Amino acid sequence: MHMGTAVENEFKFTTDQKLNAADTIESLETFLKDRGIPYNKKSRQSTDTYYDSKDLALFRGGCILRQKNSSNGRIKLTAKKPISNAEEMMSREETEILSDGTFESLEAFGKECFPDLTIGKEPVLTIETERTAIYYIDGADIMLSFDTCRYISGENSKRFLEIEIESMGNTTERGFDLIGMRDFTKQLSFFPVTKSKYQRGIEWIQSLNAQI
Repeated sequence: MHMGTAVENEFKFTTDQKLNAADTIESLETFLKDRGIPYNKKSRQSTDTYYDSKDLALFRGGCILRQKNSSNGRIKLTAKKPISNAEEMMSREETEILSDGTFESLEAFGKECFPDLTIGKEPVLTIETERTAIYYIDGADIMLSFDTCRYISGENSKRFLEIEIESMGNTTERGFDLIGMRDFTKQLSFFPVTKSKYQRGIEWIQSLNAQI
């Protein structure tokens, strides 16, 4: 089982407003163009399923265990463990591996990353995502992601938008986003969050259950 591990440092922003996705992406690109920063852009779709123990130990610990089925046919497993949340930046240890899509593969990966955890066979949350990723350099290699997302839990669903400014490395590092993309993102009616999609998704499910 060949796994890659790195430190993910990211600024994360979200909104429930019904903003036009194409207009928002164009605004992000214009911000880079106006500063003479070259970039590459890619788009993809994915369905992410999240797994946890019966008592949601990963959720409570700020961790995730995810299977991502991408539109390119690739299936990837990801585990994340929190390192720090400071001044709007989330730093997490991220481990990834390609998968054959079986639960046995997920279970073995989960045991490797979370040895004391008993993983349930059914996902606790599903997220459908359309992502536009913009790659550029600004103090580090940056992936700027614009995500149109939908939480799914049974017959319930919730749409939201998210922007991530992410840099991968070996340590917790703040020396990126020198051009102020964070401040510009806030001007687009997005607000910063220091919880993962998974954490916020489980909180959404819990709020639905509280209404029953």
